[in-house]
Amino acid sequence: MVYQIQFEKEIPAARLRRFLQDSYGIAPAGVYVGRVADRPVDDPRPVAMFTPPDHDEEFGWVLVGDTELADATGQDEVELAVALARAFGVRAVVDDGSLYPDRWRLVSTDGSSGLVLTDEDAAADGSLRIVHALEPIAGEPDLTVVRPSGGADD
Repeated sequence: MVYQIQFEKEIPAARLRRFLQDSYGIAPAGVYVGRVADRPVDDPRPVAMFTPPDHDEEFGWVLVGDTELADATGQDEVELAVALARAFGVRAVVDDGSLYPDRWRLVSTDGSSGLVLTDEDAAADGSLRIVHALEPIAGEPDLTVVRPSGGADD
């Protein structure tokens, strides 16, 4: 299992490490915060990495992890995104598992979630920008909902 949770804004490193330690027993040293290129090659492999965006982009902070993170949390990607969104009051997006690169699952600060469509042009520049929701999301009452057309591919 591979996790890639993208956050709308930064979560302070010390608070993230403390939360992961208190909630899942992940040692603070097991959580790397920073740019991948800045991580010393000889450092032990972290359980999770939290990297900043390259530019000032929406949903640019990314938490990645794999089997070790799954084993420690006992949660899948969406469940962990919900826990972190609630704990830190920050929205997150995760891949929706479809073949559509512009569809994501938005997790609101209250933990509710739903499918959203992102801007393809912004994605080409490496940024995720939400265009609208594809279904109602309880924690996002101001987000416009445009339901898919209902075709065979939806």
